[in-house]
Amino acid sequence: MEFNICKGKYETFGVTKDKDILSFSLQTGEEANCNLLLYEKEKETVYRIPMVQDEAYPTVYTVGLQNFKWEEYDYNFEIDGIESVDSYAKKVIGRETWAEERRKPREEYTEKFVPEKIKKQQKKLREQEQKKIKSGFYFSEFDWKNDKNPKIRKEDMVIYKLHARGFTMGMKTESSQKGTFEMVERKLDYLKELGITSLLFMPIYEFEEFLLLDKDKREEHPVNMLNYWGYTTGNYFAPKASYLGEENNPDNLKRLIYKMHQLNMEFMAEFYFDKKVNPYLIIDAMRYWKREYHVDGFRIIGDYTVAELVAKDALLSGCKVFYDGFSEELASAKWRFGPELYTYNDAFMYQVRRLLNHQGGNIYEFSCQMKRQQEHQGFVNFVAENNGFTLWDAFSYGRKHNEENREDNRDGNDWNYSSNCGQEGVTKRRDIIRQREQKVKNALAATVFSQGVPLIWMGDECGNTQNGNNNAYCQDNEIGWKDWKNTKLSREMIAYLQELLQLRKSYPILHRSKPYQMMDYENRGYPDLSYHGEDGWQVDFERNRGFIGMFYCGAYGGKEHLYLAYNFQNESQKMALPREISWSIVFDTGSEKQKKSKVTGEIEVAENTILLLTGKERTGKEKADKNGKKQNRN
Repeated sequence: MEFNICKGKYETFGVTKDKDILSFSLQTGEEANCNLLLYEKEKETVYRIPMVQDEAYPTVYTVGLQNFKWEEYDYNFEIDGIESVDSYAKKVIGRETWAEERRKPREEYTEKFVPEKIKKQQKKLREQEQKKIKSGFYFSEFDWKNDKNPKIRKEDMVIYKLHARGFTMGMKTESSQKGTFEMVERKLDYLKELGITSLLFMPIYEFEEFLLLDKDKREEHPVNMLNYWGYTTGNYFAPKASYLGEENNPDNLKRLIYKMHQLNMEFMAEFYFDKKVNPYLIIDAMRYWKREYHVDGFRIIGDYTVAELVAKDALLSGCKVFYDGFSEELASAKWRFGPELYTYNDAFMYQVRRLLNHQGGNIYEFSCQMKRQQEHQGFVNFVAENNGFTLWDAFSYGRKHNEENREDNRDGNDWNYSSNCGQEGVTKRRDIIRQREQKVKNALAATVFSQGVPLIWMGDECGNTQNGNNNAYCQDNEIGWKDWKNTKLSREMIAYLQELLQLRKSYPILHRSKPYQMMDYENRGYPDLSYHGEDGWQVDFERNRGFIGMFYCGAYGGKEHLYLAYNFQNESQKMALPREISWSIVFDTGSEKQKKSKVTGEIEVAENTILLLTGKERTGKEKADKNGKKQNRN
């Protein structure tokens, strides 16, 4: 081993490369004993090199290596005798195979009669059996060519949320690359044709698949659970090795992102941070992913102070950041030069589910959710995502069925506002299946026709089920994977969602960037948005009946007027239409027969149905029939 030891850099942590010098830097307590451990590949040789405490910064330890052949080594840090992976490592070695048996934590030997000496020997053997996790070097020369971030406007976004592994493990192929970014890349055309603009990935940073359970859980479950989702702390600068495929090459992820950008699609990723994670490490990680991987956005799961810090970071401008909630004051602040902000929570989901399943939903709250939009931030709307029932299961199960999680069905949300339409789980009854199909269609229509950003959870476009499991965090199997089935139902649902998304794209008035004012502030003849019930231009919200008509004036963002009629009741409902306009039914969630039908003045909407109508001003004799009478529209 030939290299020169020199002074390292303290300004940046982890490993940095400057010409022929590699600098290693870490932060820890004062007066610590820190070493750099170098592992020569394909050999058992370990080199221990002392790291020096910086005089000006006593909690920073560094060392530099000149003329070091880094391609032949892996490394770790050692702090006061405890070895650890570099928290700034750009690549992690040892987790290339998903859930490899050799990495599985072993149970402690607890029998009281075993001598302490034997216990220590057995513990040492277990440690030797387990695969060592090491930090790897990654200095990329990936050619991004003319890559540009799509920068899709919030009003044009349609998000598809997926698990990088679960999205492709259920594919009907023998490819050894299932569960990797390469296989996701092969399905980009499918997602593009569906109408998706943006992919949101569940955690793709390096994390340990085996959950280290606390003592109570070990007693209940001798076998450690599998951390399938990845919502845990990890190595935030390194892509998950088992998702990278052959050679554990991070460039494979870059190829996926580059291909997405070529298709004008956005790549966004979720990051989970607990309160112990240094906020400045978080900022460094976000900046690194933006700079190195050209990531378009992040969903932050963690403390609000961290999300707010990210929201104010000018070096993340051009990115999109999603969190449980951002105030409009922060989003609109003129002094803020950070990323675009998006509120991501389940407020929309519960309002829609309660109405669809007749569980005390509020039609006024529903109308507010449907028009929820702000000029300076976006809102993400969904009726199902990974944290809960799939969309199909939300109308097939009245209660959760998480027994396979081995927690006695205690885990997962108990308040799902779901229903089984008359029979729990799988059924052959056609009437029940039709009810479920109708509710799924209505849920998708409400999501797509809302002013916010629609989000579709992986598999919901084709009736995916988790058998009633509403917390599949540990289900790395058919329960947690997308089912690539090719059934009549799946084909119909895919075509249905494609049509919905095409309608949304065709009518910009359904997805404006600015919020509706509910008034005619430009003197266009009608309010930009108005509500209608049995009578025109008014709704009795106090009675909280399960129907509403929403009239969008075409002059405020489109060529034609639009009218959305929502009837969540179990009986048909007559609803008033603005009489000055001639209407055509262009979309009906309950029937194909009414499409292109002409109506004026009033329409009867079938039970549990959503209609979309387009309208044009009546002319000639039709106008004369009004006898000059005008209705109060404001």
